[in-house]
Formats: sequence, C-alpha cells, structure tokens
Amino acid sequence: MHINSRNGSVSPTVSVVTVVYNAESVIADTIESVLSQTYSAIEYVVVDGNSSDDTWEIIQGYSDRIDTAVTEPDEGIYNAMNKGAELATGEWVVYMNAGDVFASPHVLAELEEALTSAADVILGGVEKVLVDDYETRRFREAPGSPDVLWKWMPTSHQSVLVRRKHILAYPFDTRYRWCADQDQLLRLYDSGKTFRTENTIISVFDCQSDQVRTGGLYIRERWHLSKDHVSFPKRCLQFGKEWAHCHLWGPIVSRLRSLLPESWILRLRRLRGTAGTRR
Repeated sequence: MHINSRNGSVSPTVSVVTVVYNAESVIADTIESVLSQTYSAIEYVVVDGNSSDDTWEIIQGYSDRIDTAVTEPDEGIYNAMNKGAELATGEWVVYMNAGDVFASPHVLAELEEALTSAADVILGGVEKVLVDDYETRRFREAPGSPDVLWKWMPTSHQSVLVRRKHILAYPFDTRYRWCADQDQLLRLYDSGKTFRTENTIISVFDCQSDQVRTGGLYIRERWHLSKDHVSFPKRCLQFGKEWAHCHLWGPIVSRLRSLLPESWILRLRRLRGTAGTRR
C-alpha cells in the first residue's frame, strides 16, 4: 500500500511480474516500460528461466530498481508465472513478460479507481501490432465480456490485472501450453469473482510472438477447457469453424494472397479498413 500525498488515499500495490528466457533483444524495452510507470505503488518482480544469452546480465543492470529478481530453471512459462505470483507481495498482479510493454507511462495511474474498487479481475484494452511483408498494422481493441471466456480470451493477458490472492488460489494449470491464462480466468469467473472492464489500453502486444502457436493445439486446448461450460453442439459449432478456418480456408486465402500483386493486397486492406503503415 502507498498513501497518495495529494489526497491522502491509499493506493494498493501492483506487482508487475516479468518472466523471461533468452530474450536479450527485448528485455530492456520491457523493463524500461515498467520502470517508467507513474503509478505510486509498484513492485517489480523478474523471473528468468536461467537464460543462456545476455538476458540475466541486462536484468542485473537494473538491480537497484527491481524489487525481486531470480534466475533458475523452470518448467515453462506458466510455471514461471506461478513462481512470480508467489514471489510478489502486492495486492494486484499484472504480467508484463519479455517483449511486452505498457501502452503509456500512465496506464496504471489511470486505473487507480478500478484498483481501489471491489473488483477481483480488471480487463483492459490492448493495442495489437501485426507486421508482415507488406506493412505494419496497429489495432486497438477494447476488452470483451468475460462471458466469452469459454471460447477465447476477452483481451490479451498483458492487459489483465488479478488480485494476487486469487492467482495463488487458482494458479495457472501448467498442463496447458497456450491457454492456461484463459483457463485461469474462466475458473475465476465460474467461482463468482467480480470482473470489471476498462477501456484503458493497458498493453501493446506484438502478434508476431503468436506465429509460433500451433493452430491445432490451440483449438484443442480451448475445446478441452470449454467442457462443462456450454453445450456440446455449441462447442462443435465454435471450434469446428475455427478448425475449418485453420486447416481449410486459411491455407486457401494464404495461397491466393501469394498470387496477388502487393498493390492489390494493400488496396484491399484499405477498402476493408485494415490497412497500416508501409514498412
């Protein structure tokens, strides 16, 4: 807790947790983004998975401004995120992992009213960055309703703040490779925890990191976690459409796009309102 000198109010501590492994090219950007926050009560925890590059050396360069930093082998990202919550001491936890950044230095300060509310989970907006061979595109998205958690995340995990006690009570299920964050939020929602949505853009998410995600596994994991939450026909309809897009329609679209001139693709994007800036 921190007493705000301007109005005497008590600001709950937000623990920002960064988990990282072999990310020497981006870890400094993430650290600088966290340290630039103007919110008055921040604890910063960094969990390194025993990186073999210069990541740990870069982290040590900020040791006087990081509250807790450890480097040791882990069993994957969600195991490291659980570890980060255990090391943290704040009322709230937000995960800003290597390569992630806050949308501005004032994000957490703008959320102070929500942080002092009775909410258990805060969902904020996200700015998604898509880079391809043609251009860089940025899309700002407000958070969706938690009602959609059975099929997908209502926002990116970098734009979610959860009370630490709930993360400890409902830790990430490390059996999931891609969807433990969605599974955790779904379990919190089903247990009756209070979700609050904020239009504040909390994080900037580089969607290139999603390109390593295997579409089939991603669909199967969400199929599994949706069990007992909606009817079997509804699950079949949702994930059947996704499977068809991933394995049938998607490859066809990619092939057609490879045959079109670049000028046509950019023109189509402008017509659809999905254009960006040229690289």
